[in-house]
Amino acid sequence: MDSLPLPTSLDEVLHLVRALYAPNPPKTIGMIQEVLQRLQKSDQGWQLVQSLMLQPDNNTKFFAALTIIVKLNLENKNLSEDDAKELLQNTIGWTLQSMGDGTGDFVIKKLCSALVTHYIFFSDVWPRCVRQLLTCLDLGRTAPVEALDDSVETSTLVSGLDAQKMALAIHFATVLVEEVGKTEMSSPKFVQINERLVRNTPDVTCLLARAFDRITEGYAKQAMACYQAWILYAQRVPQNGPLVESLRNLVAPAMKCFPFDDLFEDTAGLFTEVLQNYSTFLTKPQQEAVFTIFHSQWGYGHYSRLKEDAWDRDAMLYGMLMLAYGEATVQDLITSTDPQKQSFLGYLVGILNVKGYLVSDDPIFVNALDFWSVFVETMVDTAFSNEGAPQPWRPYADDHLRNVVMHCWQKIQWPPVEEFAQWDSADRQAFVEIRKDVIDMLQSLFTLNGVTLVSYFVNLYLESLQKQSWAEVEATLYCLGGLSDCVTEEAKYDNELSRVFSLPFFNLVGQVAGPIPLRLRQTGLSLIEKYCEYFERHSEFLPHSLNLLFAAIEDSALRAASARSISTLCSSCRSILTGEAATFINHYRTIRSGQVLDSITEEKIVHAIACIIQAIQDETLRLTMFEELYGNMSQDVERAAKLKAQPDILDLSDPNFSRGLENWSAPQPIPPPEEIAKQIALRALRCISSMAKGMQDIQEHVVELDSDTAPVPREGRLAGIQAGIVRLMVAARAMFDTSGEIAETICNIFKAGFSETEPGPFVFPPDVVTDYFVQQPVSAPRLGTTLSTACSFIGSLYRGPRMLVPSHLARLLPWAISILQSLPEPESDTEITQNAINLVEKILPKYPSVVFEQPSQLLEFFFLFTLRVLDGKEPLPKGAAADFWSVFISLKLEDPALQSRVASAMEALGPLFTNSLIRNIGGNAMRSELDKLSDPLKKLVVQQSRAQMWLESALRDLSSSHVTAADKSVFLKRVLGLRGARQTNQVVRDFWLACRGSNFAYVS
Repeated sequence: MDSLPLPTSLDEVLHLVRALYAPNPPKTIGMIQEVLQRLQKSDQGWQLVQSLMLQPDNNTKFFAALTIIVKLNLENKNLSEDDAKELLQNTIGWTLQSMGDGTGDFVIKKLCSALVTHYIFFSDVWPRCVRQLLTCLDLGRTAPVEALDDSVETSTLVSGLDAQKMALAIHFATVLVEEVGKTEMSSPKFVQINERLVRNTPDVTCLLARAFDRITEGYAKQAMACYQAWILYAQRVPQNGPLVESLRNLVAPAMKCFPFDDLFEDTAGLFTEVLQNYSTFLTKPQQEAVFTIFHSQWGYGHYSRLKEDAWDRDAMLYGMLMLAYGEATVQDLITSTDPQKQSFLGYLVGILNVKGYLVSDDPIFVNALDFWSVFVETMVDTAFSNEGAPQPWRPYADDHLRNVVMHCWQKIQWPPVEEFAQWDSADRQAFVEIRKDVIDMLQSLFTLNGVTLVSYFVNLYLESLQKQSWAEVEATLYCLGGLSDCVTEEAKYDNELSRVFSLPFFNLVGQVAGPIPLRLRQTGLSLIEKYCEYFERHSEFLPHSLNLLFAAIEDSALRAASARSISTLCSSCRSILTGEAATFINHYRTIRSGQVLDSITEEKIVHAIACIIQAIQDETLRLTMFEELYGNMSQDVERAAKLKAQPDILDLSDPNFSRGLENWSAPQPIPPPEEIAKQIALRALRCISSMAKGMQDIQEHVVELDSDTAPVPREGRLAGIQAGIVRLMVAARAMFDTSGEIAETICNIFKAGFSETEPGPFVFPPDVVTDYFVQQPVSAPRLGTTLSTACSFIGSLYRGPRMLVPSHLARLLPWAISILQSLPEPESDTEITQNAINLVEKILPKYPSVVFEQPSQLLEFFFLFTLRVLDGKEPLPKGAAADFWSVFISLKLEDPALQSRVASAMEALGPLFTNSLIRNIGGNAMRSELDKLSDPLKKLVVQQSRAQMWLESALRDLSSSHVTAADKSVFLKRVLGLRGARQTNQVVRDFWLACRGSNFAYVS
């Protein structure tokens, strides 16, 4: 875009300014802005201001005021004290003139902003700026700063100002404190400015006191905003005693504004803000003065309006004021037995029960709930910190909390379906979140009244069930579910819970047809899952629960919750249900044959049955049940293989084939048979993965680390089962060799056995696992996941017989490095790069001989590869490379020959590694990577005798325009002096920041 030439005459400038504020295309406006900004920054800028201020139109004057601000920000250091005084006099003069000649308010306000900008840079020229402005306003003309007459009281000056001048003075005082408040108070550059501003406080309070005293003159609203700005500023000022004392004098005058309708919103907003965020600003008598409002006839009128309509703006603000006062004085309210304080708490309870439904009709409930949550938490602290001492206030507090619980329970009841259907998605989500917030409050309250609270909801449940009030029943069960984390392991609550988990409950939740709402059934099913420990203690209720859950599987709306509950319940009660394993398997087969379950539901059910099978003590029976369940998945994989080979056998009316259509929906075309076959196999493998998790032993066993015992032979029936599973996985992998999902699922199956210490179907012999990994070609999908699983496998090898480990590592290591060799660049697949480096790093410290027995070409490639990774931009691989070098640098081996090889490698690679490390610390790395990169630096300094020489060379080669040779020398001395101490990390951050330049100071 071509630039416009600078104007050469005032008329041309005026033309451009008028065009700037006229309707024009964005491109034209951009060009005008660019040339006018150049003009503002030029040497003619000050002269331009004077010429433009003589013009009659508002936009031109506004641009002139804006130019003053621009010039002050850019050229304040070029102005002498006399220049600053002259500019001050001119700007005040233009402001006064504009007030008298009908200039628009927006111009006058911009001139006020220019005066504030002047004060920020030249506060020493007019330290009592408010007094100076008030004097000029009183005189109607400018007055030299030196002529400031202190003999006249500020209150006298203010009393003679008309409404326009009062409004201007208040606006100036507001902008002044807001802009100075944005400065860094602790910075030496701004300390004096803030000190001088504080000295203006008496003048400001006189100004505001006059405004509050003459409410009807129209500027009290501005005064309230100004007062709030000064209080906010006072909160940030250290050692603010005199400032706060002066501002406190305005509390009583400001409170007089409450009854005025046009001032109520601002007044309530100010006191609410102070009570919420700066309650210590108000003295005890001032807090009591606010408290009297709540018991006045005027206050009760606002409260009554709030109870009827929470969307009434003034009524809601009044409610927020009450809640803010409550939170500010919560400790006193809890422990007080004063009737008025108790009455006030009753009002706050009532705010939880305003008319209408949550969210849509009642926007203040969340704020009220927040207060009562604070009340409960504070009460817990108070009750337990004074345990044993008399607590006369406790009955009063408990009584209020009973009402709080009742109102919350009423509010979280689901509205009628027709009402809920009218809500938008945001309101629906908010309703759900509020229900969760209520549970959080109940869990805190449980600490005080555990048994009483559970008993209360149990009685509510029975009463609501008797009335067949389904919304109440659902809300009660939801609250009991929310308390499950507090009571599940406590048998003392079982008597109360048994009143819920009885035949009427199971009949209620199990009703398919009838008036029972779906949400009630969902909540009931969820309740069973949450109290699985109860069912473990009371096995007599297990059949009812599981029959109910399996029946609910047939309902698509309840299927997910039912499957999750089945899985949780069976996992928790596995030892009790072992006699039902065959029944569960048959039930599962029946469900499978009659309908197509979604994959997640099926996996949950399979996991549940596997948990039960795992708990069977008799090995023969356990393996028989395992084969019965596993056979379903094995047949699916065989069916998938057959379908892939013979596409014409596809029959989508058969559930065994339609299982492969879960991800399909009309009107999309039906996938080809090969895709359906792949989905069938994938679902089968995911179910096997769920079986593997369910078969994990939940009991702890002693593990002998570094044991030299020989491995237990794998033979017989268990070995045959394992061989069959491996054949199935290998066959599925070969059939669908491009499927990343199948590759990842097989890894999950292997991984489930790595944490096991006792024999089991998924605790495969190490050679089987190693064979699978090393047979994966470089073209295999999800190799990063496979490498990560191999790392987990190595960890499991370390927990087994030591004699087996080296042979497996010697096969896995070259396989992992060969995968890296196949990458065109280290960053072409960051997951592979990261996990392959992690694998080598996992082997190196425990079995360094395995690493250094590899061919030298392979090792050379790997070491240089990690250096390329360090020079790259990807954080995760870089972190893995840094970890590897931290380990390598620290290697100290007992074998002299092996240690010699390590030393030789370090001698050759040390300078290269150090160069890469310094390039990163010198600005190439991201800030989040610095701690990770500091580790190998610390190890280098401590472990390597030639570290100083390498670091000196690397720092000499570091190219940075922001640091000098002296800076580099200081950095090196600090690093060497710290000798690997934790403070090295901060030294590294400081040096990185210096190398990046001052523009990056914000990240420190």
